[in-house]
Order: sequence, then structure tokens, then C-alpha cells
Amino acid sequence: MLDSDDALILPVPEAVSATYLVPLATPPDDPVTIGDQAVELLDQILTGPARDLAQQMYAGPLMTVETHDVDDLPPLPLDLLAAFGATERQVSRMAGATHVVTVAAGFRPGWPPAHEWSSRAMAAAIARLHGADLIDGFQTQVLTPDAALRSLPDADGRVRLTDWILIPYSPNEDDDSSMWFTTKGLGRFGHLELQTIDVPSHLARGWGATLTGVARRLLRIWSDALDAPGEPAFLPMPSTVTVTGHDIAAAYGAPPERGSDRAADLLLSLDPATDPEADSFLTVSPPLHYPGPANEYYARVCATLFAEPVR
Repeated sequence: MLDSDDALILPVPEAVSATYLVPLATPPDDPVTIGDQAVELLDQILTGPARDLAQQMYAGPLMTVETHDVDDLPPLPLDLLAAFGATERQVSRMAGATHVVTVAAGFRPGWPPAHEWSSRAMAAAIARLHGADLIDGFQTQVLTPDAALRSLPDADGRVRLTDWILIPYSPNEDDDSSMWFTTKGLGRFGHLELQTIDVPSHLARGWGATLTGVARRLLRIWSDALDAPGEPAFLPMPSTVTVTGHDIAAAYGAPPERGSDRAADLLLSLDPATDPEADSFLTVSPPLHYPGPANEYYARVCATLFAEPVR
């Protein structure tokens, strides 16, 4: 049990959901059976828990597969898709889509993210059947069927967290020598996203890896707490988190290396949104006892975790 003086009280959503889109240049021959065809294909192209979850959720009430005329949906965010890595060819194909197949699923927060694994698997199968790509609605990101399938857990349930959590960053508005970092993916598990402000721009690579490790550590704490009996509306989470080299390696799906026990402490504080349409964050910053400037501490953290200054 966390000490009340060292705890943040975070809200727990009742459920979390995932939506994937498969834009098609021509309508499917039989929209009614498109999900059935995808389930059959999954037996040939996928093994492990994602395949089983997809088949189970499609057979029950937790997943829907629907075909829409493209004009019946909001316009596809082509500029945003390009900004998140879609190629010109992919954007052009999506601009010419006449129909969109949507795959949506819901589940409880925590681990495993059954809604994400199952709906991504189904969308990848549909995309492969029709020679198309799929859009991850959470991250507004285009994935090829092969990339989507590679991101799913293997036969032993192993998965890379970096396939599900991105670390966007951008220059601060009033100082382009420092960066604003966020996570984009913890919301898949019902957890608030993280942010760090005023990170020196030369630490972009190192701080991105560090924040990924923090996300991995917090996700384990969050999921373990949600495994307890009951359905809490709020959960206590530590206000100080220790991130290690092992956390970072595990998030990237890499084996532990020498020095993976290197560790650094970081403070978490709740930054609630004042606008109902905006997101709340957990802000990652230096511990209260650190006397120097924040940017200096971030450099020290990177030097500690990676055994040398990161540039």
C-alpha cells in the first residue's frame, strides 16, 4: 500500500476502446462476411494470444466490423497521417478510397490490451485480403498489414511496448533550444499520458528512450493494481518513479545488457486539463530534493542510464 503522502490518485475509466480503419478503393464483394473471411485468414497468418482474442471477441459482443461509404464518415485526416509517417503513395491511396471498413473493440483497462490486439489483428487481416493498409485510430498512424502483424504478441505473448507507445516531441513555443515531450499510447491501457517540458534539444534521443522506460514501469504498476479484485474508480500511484536501464530495454524488446540496473528517480505530478476537450497529463520532472535546474537533471539522468552523455 502506498503512503498517502507519496501517492497520486488517478481516475480509472470503466472501459477502453480501440478503432482501426481500413480504407478500400472498391467496395468489398460481401460486406456482411468480411469479418468472417478475416477470422479464417488469421488462422493462416497469426499465432498466439492476439489471434485467439480476435476470434473470441469477434464471436461475442465486444467487437464490431462494419463497412461504410467513405462519404458517410468524417474525412480521413490525410495531412495528419502524413505527419505521422504515411508515405505519399499511402496517402494517395487513402485519398482515393470509396469505402472504409471499421473494426472497433472494447475491454477493461490494464493488461492485456485485448481490445487493441484483437482489433489490430482483424484490421490487418482485412487489409491483407484487400491489398490495403490500415489506420490506427488512437495514434492516427498508417500501418501496413505486415507491420501491424509484427507488432502483435508472439506465440509466447511477448510484445514490444514501443509498437504501442509513441514519444512525440516538439520545440517549446518560446525557446526552440528546448523540447516538449509527451507519450501517445498509455491511454490504450486507461492510464494518463506523460509529458516533460524544457528538455534540452540535444537530449531528444536519450529522453525519448527514458520516457519510454518510465511508461513501461508505470504501466506495470498500473496493471498490477488493476489485477486486484474489484473495479475501482480511482487508483493510488507513486509520485516518485525509479526508471532503470532494464525498463528501457524491455520496452524496446531488447535483452537486458550490462549496466541495465542503472537507475534514476523522477517526480510525477498531475497536470489536469482545464479545457474539457483537452488531455490531462502526468508531468515528469526532477525530484523535489534536486537543487539545480531541470535541464541539468535531465542530462544527468541520460548520462546515468546510458553511461555517457546522449547527444
